[in-house]
Amino acid sequence: MGNPFSTVRLYNIRRLRKARRLFKQQPLFAYYLMCETYTDYCYTDFLADLRYRKPPKKRKGKSVLYRYGRYSRIVKLMEHYNQTKDLDFAIAAKRLRDMLTKPYRVWYKCEEVSVEVCFSPLIPLVQIENLVLRLKTVHTEQEAQELVSEFSSTVYIP
Repeated sequence: MGNPFSTVRLYNIRRLRKARRLFKQQPLFAYYLMCETYTDYCYTDFLADLRYRKPPKKRKGKSVLYRYGRYSRIVKLMEHYNQTKDLDFAIAAKRLRDMLTKPYRVWYKCEEVSVEVCFSPLIPLVQIENLVLRLKTVHTEQEAQELVSEFSSTVYIP
């Protein structure tokens, strides 16, 4: 079990606990009561007894996932799931979570030519959906390329 504490160590532990207990019960008179009990007790000993001895807790930082464009949609889907308990919302949120850090792959077909374009996963999902809707209305490949290049140059990445 190990060696028992020495008498001096036990004395100091009991003094420390008594100082903390008295300070919790009567903060104004704790030092005075400790001086009555222990004859050679000084104010620096009292402050040392009250000192917090453990290092402060490490706080977790914010999640970096909120930077990604699909994250806000995941949060909305989970809110819908919590309200309705419909598993389709949870499954959709899980599917988006699996693709969260992967780049967007936008595929479009014009004049029998199919093209795939990749975009950063940091772009908000709503902007990508708007691009896809606009690409559906385009009839020529040149218009599609102009639309994609305009989107790439003006897209806002937070």
